[in-house]
Amino acid sequence: MVEIVLKRPICAPSTTRCCHLMHSLRDIVQSKGSLLIVIAATLAGVAYPRFAASLEPIIPVLVAGLLFTSFYGINIDDVTSQNVSVPVVVSLVCLYLITPIALYPVAAVVLSGELLLGVLVVLAAPLTAGSSIIWTRLSGGNTLLATVIVIVSIFLAPLVMPSIITLFAGSTVDVSASEMVVELAAIIAGAGVLAYLVPSGTISDGQLDRFSLMAIGALIYVGVGGSTLAIDALQLAFVGGIAVATLCLSGGIAYALYVRGMGFEDCITVLFSSSMKNLSVSVMVGSVFGGGAIIASITAFHVAQQVVSSSLVQRLAALGPAQSPESVTGGSLSD
Repeated sequence: MVEIVLKRPICAPSTTRCCHLMHSLRDIVQSKGSLLIVIAATLAGVAYPRFAASLEPIIPVLVAGLLFTSFYGINIDDVTSQNVSVPVVVSLVCLYLITPIALYPVAAVVLSGELLLGVLVVLAAPLTAGSSIIWTRLSGGNTLLATVIVIVSIFLAPLVMPSIITLFAGSTVDVSASEMVVELAAIIAGAGVLAYLVPSGTISDGQLDRFSLMAIGALIYVGVGGSTLAIDALQLAFVGGIAVATLCLSGGIAYALYVRGMGFEDCITVLFSSSMKNLSVSVMVGSVFGGGAIIASITAFHVAQQVVSSSLVQRLAALGPAQSPESVTGGSLSD
């Protein structure tokens, strides 16, 4: 949901295993913390919605702040030195093309109205930085490559996301694509410029983590509290099934690439960099369209993805080559 990529201290050889374990535990706790915040904010929005309306004007600021945490601390030289490669192209094609085309018609068979629109919004969303990079790293993937895919997907979002929503939703949505393009572009550009201007190391990982969790909670609270919810639990469960299906689809593509000779690290990167959708951008766009049911749909999608992804990490890490802790990078958990 969320994010990136600051070098961790290198442990002494005698404590390497312990250091690696502590880093892994920290990441898992952060991810579970994000889930708890999402669930708590959802319940708060249902039970105490009175403050949601007064917080709505700051939604773009919160999203810009979360994107700032995604960009902050990135080594531009490392990112720009990466060539356009098969994992990058495949991940972006799956994220923005294959997943919406394959899964939106399935969702439309069962869902309708705001729940279906929520699924469409999240299927059209860019990649989340925190979850995709953390799960990629803990599973033995290529975190630098995942970072490149995150950045490219976010900068493509102002053009691609409105196009997908307009293509599938058509006349059922009131907001013009051009307005969405301008708003998303302004927020992303502002976050990028701010991340460039703030010197690296000025803000600690802990401060980024706390802001990210606070912002995610506020976004969910505002979205859910904005309207009265009356949602069938079975339909929300189906939304969760669509979220799991995105992971299965990406997993199938990653496995096909592995069979054709792609390295394990790159295949793991494709798995998490073609499926993990950005919660904050989804909530912002969903709130533009209105109802709390849209946000509830987005939240259910996010929770299902996080729960399933976290259960895959240890199994995938056991299948791949061991990583030295010295090569591991990490950062704040945002979305």
